[in-house]
Amino acid sequence: MGDTRDAVMFDESGVLGDDCVVARIAEDVFYFTTTSSGAATVYRELSRLNIEWKLDCGLINLTGSYSAMNLAGPASRKVLAQLTDMDLSSAAFPYLAVRSGSVAGIPVRMMRVGFVGEWGYEIHVPAEYGPTLWDALMKAGESAGIGPFGVEAQRLLRLEKGHLIVSQDTDGLTNPFEVGMDWAVKLDKPFFTGKRSLQIVKKMPLKRKLVGFRLAENYSGEVPKECHLIIENGDIAGRVTSISWSPHVGRYIGLAFVLPSMTEPGTPFSIRITDGSMVAAEVSSTPFFDPKDERPKEIE
Repeated sequence: MGDTRDAVMFDESGVLGDDCVVARIAEDVFYFTTTSSGAATVYRELSRLNIEWKLDCGLINLTGSYSAMNLAGPASRKVLAQLTDMDLSSAAFPYLAVRSGSVAGIPVRMMRVGFVGEWGYEIHVPAEYGPTLWDALMKAGESAGIGPFGVEAQRLLRLEKGHLIVSQDTDGLTNPFEVGMDWAVKLDKPFFTGKRSLQIVKKMPLKRKLVGFRLAENYSGEVPKECHLIIENGDIAGRVTSISWSPHVGRYIGLAFVLPSMTEPGTPFSIRITDGSMVAAEVSSTPFFDPKDERPKEIE
């Protein structure tokens, strides 16, 4: 209890449906968050399985009842400490842990997780307290130069860490082996939805693989867009799924599906843009930034 775990959800054919963070908050109580756009779909599917399998399990969709905000960055712990008497030390509240307590006098559930690759806290509160908590955090963070960041900034920060977004960097046919999620597939489990299919899929050769890529450091032409095609010897060899300028890396970076023969870091390839011209790119290892994942874990 008190820990979280990254989890993935498959359909019966082994296609990746969603990813989430699952927190165990009591012996028989689990709290988990889906992708923002996937909550209704996941709840519907879990409810169907609960009925079909006749489980002794209750499901409550709290999406509309809770507000959530991500307090992140090197100063996040100092800011939060002004509003709570919870022990925020690494020993008491380590990376990937979940804790309940009070912030600015408001009951909260906090997880030491984040999609942005920085030290941070995902703070969940009953929806009616959301604006009050937001104002308290913004006030406490004034001296640290706090500011709101939006979805576009979050998407860039996650890209720098090489994190995929389900339904953007995946599609309706994507299996976990194509996108580097082998670590999440435990085929030694007695059962999970999609297991039989994944046992078969794992023995088959991959047709594509999601990789990181980058453009030349001094590139100044038209920037490829998501879904622009990768061309190899005149044939379609893949497509771009994410791309953005990275201030930390100093060049355009992205994720793309490529042929299995093109996955080695440093491999050059060409992206065909809208006017038909080609843009040179090369496969890159990920994460693009903070490759040892040190920033979100320890700043004592």
